[in-house]
Amino acid sequence: MSEREPRAGRILIVGRRSFLAGHVLSALPAARVCVVGHDEIGRADLLEGVACVVNFARHPLLGSAGYRPEAMDPDLRLARRLGERRVAYVMLSSRKVYAPGAGPLAESAPTGPSDAYGRAKLAAETRLRQLLGERLTILRLANVFGYERGPGRASFLARLLDRLAGEGEIHYDMSPFVARDFLPVEAFARLLAGIAAAPPGGVLNVGSGIGLPTGRLALWILEGFGRGRLVIDAPREHDAFVLDVTRLRGLHGEPCTLEEIRARAVAIGRRLARASAGG
Repeated sequence: MSEREPRAGRILIVGRRSFLAGHVLSALPAARVCVVGHDEIGRADLLEGVACVVNFARHPLLGSAGYRPEAMDPDLRLARRLGERRVAYVMLSSRKVYAPGAGPLAESAPTGPSDAYGRAKLAAETRLRQLLGERLTILRLANVFGYERGPGRASFLARLLDRLAGEGEIHYDMSPFVARDFLPVEAFARLLAGIAAAPPGGVLNVGSGIGLPTGRLALWILEGFGRGRLVIDAPREHDAFVLDVTRLRGLHGEPCTLEEIRARAVAIGRRLARASAGG
């Protein structure tokens, strides 16, 4: 099967309350999709008519000292359910599995996670390869961002927006000149829909491929919000990265443009302003 050849059958989305899954579902044809919660992984009919599984669920202890992957990791539980079935599996991993590097990180770049989260993701990748072989596609994600707020939301942008709404300030503990790879969640959803329809196998970086200074993202959000300021609490040069998205671009075209990133950031600020005003 070629990298672009669609697979017949349904796409199973695991993690119905996931922020990312919610956007991906809007980009997939409803007739081809089945969505379940992480608590339904043991369902007897889970894999009936399924051609591809995409897992968005993760255990809340992931990356902590109490994490026990063989018992807790949804990816491993799902992979064991697949057994020998000819079903493709898409794992959402992280750019954090890579060792820190100065240039764009290609899929062949050395791994060497610098935190517990990255180490847990890399261990899961290794175990899934053993279980699934060529059926596995590993997506190493950049910083996927969108309007994310609410109880239990602890992402970088969720914390940023909560503080901006409450105090009128964005606080960074890093230099605003640190460049990172940001991908709007709308672009991610579009890309994931194509990947799930024809999983290419192997490792695939999913990002914009653009090294954007983090301060620029903050200023665009403030532009949309209409007020506020960026406060640098500690100007550390910390955790800069950009993904090499050559393979992704060859499969699905340009992931997104700088103008799209700017437009999405400004739109997030405007939406926050409306929510703060009760609109």
